[in-house]
Amino acid sequence: MRHAFAAALLLAGAVPAALPAQTRSISANDRAVGAQAHPQLLQQYGGRYSGSQAALVDRVGRRVAVQSGLSRDGGDFTITLLNSPVENAFAVPGGYVYVTRQLLALMNSEAELASVLGHEVAHVAARHANKRATRSTVGGIAAAVLGAITGSDLVGRAASTGAQLYTLGFSRSQEYEADTLGIRYITGAGYTPHAAADMLAALNDDAQLEAAIGGRRAGPPTWLSTHPNGADRVRRAQNLANQTGRPDLTGVQDANFLRQLDGLPYDDGSRQVRVVAVRAGDTVQSLAARMAYGDHQLERFVVLNGLDPRAPLRPGRLVKVIVPR
Repeated sequence: MRHAFAAALLLAGAVPAALPAQTRSISANDRAVGAQAHPQLLQQYGGRYSGSQAALVDRVGRRVAVQSGLSRDGGDFTITLLNSPVENAFAVPGGYVYVTRQLLALMNSEAELASVLGHEVAHVAARHANKRATRSTVGGIAAAVLGAITGSDLVGRAASTGAQLYTLGFSRSQEYEADTLGIRYITGAGYTPHAAADMLAALNDDAQLEAAIGGRRAGPPTWLSTHPNGADRVRRAQNLANQTGRPDLTGVQDANFLRQLDGLPYDDGSRQVRVVAVRAGDTVQSLAARMAYGDHQLERFVVLNGLDPRAPLRPGRLVKVIVPR
C-alpha cells in the first residue's frame, strides 16, 4: 500500500549507506552526447511541454541537482517536462533530465517529484548511460546511450543469452545505485527521503493497474527485467529512508503541489487533470464515478490519488479526477 506523507521540508542529512562513485563535473564529451540526443528525445516524446507545470519541474530539478555536486545552482542541468502521454522519466549524459506530463500527473507531492528527478540526476552523476553504452556491442556511443535510455531493445540485440543477462544485471545494479544517490540528494535538498518509496509504490500500483486493464500480467520476473522488482525496490528505498533518521510524516497533504497540477493534459490530451476538494458526503466511489473512463473508474481514481479505497475521505482534502478537456 502506498504510504501517505507530507512534503514538509526537513533538515539536510546524508544517507548512511555505501554510495557508488560519482563524477565531479560534466565533461565536454558528455555534453556533446546529450546535446546530440536532446532534439531526438524531444521529437520522440511529443516535444517540450510549455504549460505552467514546466517551471515547477525545472525549479525542483535544479534544487535537487545541486546536491549532486555537478552544479552550484543547477544551471548545468537541462530539466525538461515532456508533452507525452507515456509515464516515463530518464536522463542522458550532459545533464539532460526528462519527466513526462503523464508521470507528473501520478505524483501527489513536490517531494515525490523531487525523488524522481533525484533518481535521474543520480544516473548522470554516476555516468550510468556511458557505462551501459560501453558494455553494449552495438555501434555508436550516442546511439547506444539513446537506445538504452529510451527503453528501445538494446539488450535484445546482444549476441547471446549470456550477454543479455549480463547487461540486464548491470541495469538492475544501476537502478539500485540511482535510488541510493537519489535519496541522498532529496534529503540534502530538504525533502522527506520517504518520498522515494512512496513514488516507487505508486509506480508499482500503476503498473499493476495498467496490466489489469490490458488483461496481462504485471511484467516479467525480477531476474529478467531491466528494472528491479517493484516490491523489492520499494522496501529497499524505505530502508534507506529509515537510515537517514528523518521522520516519515503522514496525513499532511501537499495542497500547493496538487493545485499546480490542475488543468494538466492527460492521456492523449483529450482529457485533463482537475483538482477538486472533497465535500461532505463525498466518497471514494462517488468521486471515482467522475473519472472520464468507461472502465476501472474506482481503480484509476485510487491509484491516481494514492488512496486506501476503504478509508473515508476528509472534507476539504484535495483529490485529482480525470475529466474531458
